[in-house]
Amino acid sequence: MTTDPISAVLDGVLLGAEDLQGIHPWKASTEQIISACTRLVEDYGIILQGSSKDCSDSRFQLGGDDEFRYSDHKDDDGNPAVLIEVTES
Repeated sequence: MTTDPISAVLDGVLLGAEDLQGIHPWKASTEQIISACTRLVEDYGIILQGSSKDCSDSRFQLGGDDEFRYSDHKDDDGNPAVLIEVTES
């Protein structure tokens, strides 16, 4: 279990079109996914230190040490979504 507050907010989150400003989740770019995650973290009152970084295909960092991966997924209602997970070191 992580104690990093950014990871605590993002691990297991499903981003839908409403989180991605109307963009179909499976067509969203890495930058759009990073922006949605940044907004979500900031909505929790967490101030991000440093800058976000696109690490590789479907992986990114948000200023902390943890790296996240995203993948196409479906929510409980079967709607397209993007699943955010902390990568294992």
